[in-house]
Amino acid sequence: MNKKKFQASDDPKIKLLIFCPSDLILSGILKALETDSQIEVVNIEKNTLDSFMESIRELRPQVILFASTETLPNMREICKAIREISKDQIKSQMLLLGNIPSHEEIVSLINVGARGYFDFNDPSGQLTEAIRVIHKGEIWLPRDKMSSIMDRIISVVGRDLKEKTLDQLTPTEFQVLKLIGQGRSNDEIAETLFISKNTVRSHIKSIYAKLDTHSRLQLALYAINSALF
Repeated sequence: MNKKKFQASDDPKIKLLIFCPSDLILSGILKALETDSQIEVVNIEKNTLDSFMESIRELRPQVILFASTETLPNMREICKAIREISKDQIKSQMLLLGNIPSHEEIVSLINVGARGYFDFNDPSGQLTEAIRVIHKGEIWLPRDKMSSIMDRIISVVGRDLKEKTLDQLTPTEFQVLKLIGQGRSNDEIAETLFISKNTVRSHIKSIYAKLDTHSRLQLALYAINSALF
């Protein structure tokens, strides 16, 4: 393992794991990160996907930066595996770095756990901003493609969930879904509905199961698509 540590600080660190087989691209990534002391690179994986997955299990990074010069045919399976590994621990948010694929491919990867794409042509100075956005659980996409890609995501999610009905949800679960669609955090939902945060998490878990969804983004888009507010 190649570990890179930054000087200790009182500020909370964003634990970042990098997968990048290319020394040239890795050099550019590390240079772009030098200006942000809050981002701590806990490990750099350059070889096998097996060692990469093991690093996720051991180090529990908050953000994963997966850099590749070409779209891997098994990228969906990689995203699914990362989601499975991190479901019972600190959730690792995944940012893909490479040449932007088709809108359909981006939508497909986001639906299985990726949180965004950083284009090789994007300004390097925006990389730390992208990592911070991903860390908060938000989506990062190239700004010139954001609108069209999000339209496509909404279309795909709406199509995938059109057979599912809200009749399966309890009244409280319905309210939780509605608030998720408004972008409310778990704390805000708990305060609004006068329930505990643990109860909110239980309701969200139940909604995931009933609607066969796997991410908060899907729930939010479902709420938007169903015109719940």
